[in-house]
Amino acid sequence: MKDNLNLNRSFLFVPGDRPERFEKACSSGSDVVIIDLEDAVSQSKKEFAREEVINFFSNKKNNEFRCFVRVNSIKTYYGLKDLTAFIDNNCFPDGFVLPMVDSAEEVTLFENIISDYKSDIELFIVIETPKGLSNVDIILNSSNKIKMVGFGSADFTSQTGSSLSWDSLLYARSKIVNSAGISGVSAIDGVWPDIKDEKGLIEETQKIVDIGFKGKMAIHPNQISGIHEAFVPKKEEVQFAREVIDAYEAAKGGVISVRGKMIDEPLVISARRIMSIAEKN
Repeated sequence: MKDNLNLNRSFLFVPGDRPERFEKACSSGSDVVIIDLEDAVSQSKKEFAREEVINFFSNKKNNEFRCFVRVNSIKTYYGLKDLTAFIDNNCFPDGFVLPMVDSAEEVTLFENIISDYKSDIELFIVIETPKGLSNVDIILNSSNKIKMVGFGSADFTSQTGSSLSWDSLLYARSKIVNSAGISGVSAIDGVWPDIKDEKGLIEETQKIVDIGFKGKMAIHPNQISGIHEAFVPKKEEVQFAREVIDAYEAAKGGVISVRGKMIDEPLVISARRIMSIAEKN
């Protein structure tokens, strides 16, 4: 199993048919911006949004921020047009977000379309259906381009009939985290829908951090600081992590004891992850 120290915590969506918001989103402080051609854009504006997004990336000069594009499902006409538009114009984002992924065949189709034109593109796939959740292990093992796997809770509950409560979605979230850990990719949680409820956002984000998610999607710039706050390790966590690393390095490996607790290599890896996050913040 690979240890993934990717520190992308926040993923801010911006509608693809609102080009005046693109630059603002990129200066929001979000670790990754996702320009959305899917859910945020009505069918009547798909063509307009695609043209505006292509224009943005054709003229993009600033590489200081990471910018992805969520295309429409690759199983649809609009999704295929989205990808071919980037190829035809020879301009690409840092990564593509593939929504509603149910099978490994969709990932293979993406690679068959894009690989001859852009070999180093990052892929962020989103699990949003019971079928996708059932196949998540196979999907994540289908391509080394997959760097992130997201959970689309709203679409998922629309198919299962469950609520959006923490308890009702704990199994799905845990399965995604486990599969991500096996495959060495980052698990990214879905959006918190209430942009005015910062307390609820922080509480949910702290919970998803505790079970192993590495980031969370956002629908408004005001949510970024709350997400980042939840990912900042507590002072006592940082202090203990530092003690663990120092003791482990002094002992040159093996099993050690810190504050009466037995520490082995997996806990040292966790301590290093905590220190990496703390240093970034």
